[in-house]
Amino acid sequence: MSRESSKQNLSARLLIVDDKEQMRDVLQKFLAAEGYRIETAASGKEALEKISKENYNLILTDIKMPGMDGNELLTEILKRDAEAVVILMTAFGSIEAAVSAIKRGAADYISKPFQMDEVLLRISRALKERNLERRVADLEEKIARHDATRKIIGSSAAIKRLRQIIERFAPLEDTVLITGETGTGKELVARALHEAGARKNKPFVALDCSSIPETLIESEFFGHEKGAFTGADRLRQGLFETAADGTLFLDEIESLSPAVQSKLLRVLQEKAFRRVGGRHDLNFKARIISASNQNLLQLVEENRFRRDLYYRFAVLPIEIPPLRERREDVSDLVNYFLKQRGANLKFSPEAMRILINHEWRGNVRELENVISYLTALGGEAVKESDLPMQAVYPKSQKTGESLLPLAELEKNHICRVFESTNRNRLQTAKLLGIDRRTLFNKLRQYGFGDK
Repeated sequence: MSRESSKQNLSARLLIVDDKEQMRDVLQKFLAAEGYRIETAASGKEALEKISKENYNLILTDIKMPGMDGNELLTEILKRDAEAVVILMTAFGSIEAAVSAIKRGAADYISKPFQMDEVLLRISRALKERNLERRVADLEEKIARHDATRKIIGSSAAIKRLRQIIERFAPLEDTVLITGETGTGKELVARALHEAGARKNKPFVALDCSSIPETLIESEFFGHEKGAFTGADRLRQGLFETAADGTLFLDEIESLSPAVQSKLLRVLQEKAFRRVGGRHDLNFKARIISASNQNLLQLVEENRFRRDLYYRFAVLPIEIPPLRERREDVSDLVNYFLKQRGANLKFSPEAMRILINHEWRGNVRELENVISYLTALGGEAVKESDLPMQAVYPKSQKTGESLLPLAELEKNHICRVFESTNRNRLQTAKLLGIDRRTLFNKLRQYGFGDK
């Protein structure tokens, strides 16, 4: 045996299970001489007791044993560890049973009588195959984590660090608190955490806590029983139940009332909830990711957010930096949004300079709206004069305010977008990121109501 194989064997712990003492002794001495660490068990029951206390790289067990036989032992082992490596030893007449066991998860089987070299070969091959499987699984997991963060666009040190944090936090089960200004992409980060972790094939359920009236938020979280209140004409599952063993993303948690905060704290502590009107607790296994655009610690100091709930949420904190603190990402984001829209716009140096130096109070979302506006205009080149007004006019160095009145800036921007869509109100509202009623009122205010 090669020196490399011997080194590998020194770290491999094997359990031999056979009711015949002579067979256990022979296998133990031979395999120990080859560098394996060996323990033995005289029955399936004894083997399970040892497995509950120790981790074994491979289990070599006879099929025919009194009490619990090898097949029953295999079933119990795989219940505890679906990746356990089990090789069965069987007499020639039991090969059919051994083949059946392989279909149920056994790694291999050896027919008695056997040569010791064959035993050694089967064990070595099974361990190598499992090591290879684990290496492939690890590689696939790393690729999945990398792919999940590809939508976090940017080449700045801050964004590279953010992607690293996501990849490190994704495999964990702890709660995550994402903080950042409006428009920085908190839900995008939450989805990346979900997609890069073991729950990626499970549900991802998101809720904007500020969008639900306080009177309905408890029912939205936990669901309700039929007849729990007026209008509850049927049983309804809440988001904690819908998320199952996936991920539950709670955005704008700062908007939760003290009463809801208290109930949410209990749920996080006990890992259980009760539907409104229900009498029995239901367990939940979802991973909780929350987000806020406020300084929650400041709200804690102001007694507007529970301190104990804050620390329940903020086990793994992630802060997304605003776009103005990573201006080198602007050009990457511009290219990404253009590619999404299938557009091929060329920016003049001055136009790009203006975009890079803009304050971006609405962060990435504001930049995306600007690109939506520019692509709606059509053409192939973008000059300074093509940019929306709020991105062109500089700020006063003394006051930070626009040198033009805000109302004038708003009017000019809305009118330009309105004209660029051939006065399509629905498309204009979509590009501006406002609802149609607000747009109608603004157009009427600026003299476009009847045009």
